[in-house]
Amino acid sequence: MKRNADRSREWMALCRGVLLGVLVGALGVSHATDVNAQATPAPSARDVPAPEECQIAPRPFPLFPAGVGQRAAATPAPVATPPAPPFTPPAGDPADTETVAAVTATVREALACRNAGEPLRAYSLFTQDMIVALYGGPATIDPELRRAVVEGPTPIPRARRLAIVAIDDVVILPDGRTGAVVATETARRTFRDYLIFEQDPASGRWLIDESVPLA
Repeated sequence: MKRNADRSREWMALCRGVLLGVLVGALGVSHATDVNAQATPAPSARDVPAPEECQIAPRPFPLFPAGVGQRAAATPAPVATPPAPPFTPPAGDPADTETVAAVTATVREALACRNAGEPLRAYSLFTQDMIVALYGGPATIDPELRRAVVEGPTPIPRARRLAIVAIDDVVILPDGRTGAVVATETARRTFRDYLIFEQDPASGRWLIDESVPLA
């Protein structure tokens, strides 16, 4: 499956835009459902990963080991491309209970780090390929991220934290990765995305490798 930097960037708005005090959006911002007219769920009814659940060590900044990623700013000529066809989640074999729990743990901690305003810790739950898809390389790191790193963690106010709604249809894909439909929400918006996870050979943990917003 081809990685799409624009779609992946929507997922990372969770960890970047909100910690700067701006609700930029979440998974698939253009596909979010506005629930402003609906009653806000009671805090006890929402599964909101707490900042204290963000325990993973931060990824070293500026995110790219030597020789990885784009080393200089690029100015490619515009290329006309046809619209991408609607995304259909790939087929796979149902994941076992252990894999479902591991994928759920990754999503939960990634959102906990988002709610804690800890982007570098959240990035530790992403593969290097995902980081390259997001930023290209050291020369093209988002200035907002640089400012966030300098300013330090800024926890998100409780009323604006992201909650887990559901993690469904977890399957093992033909290439050995794992896919899942992940639904999340803030107090005002809901989001559905298809996340693909790759197992880290060193730690055995499933890391987020791709993200596609679902309509």
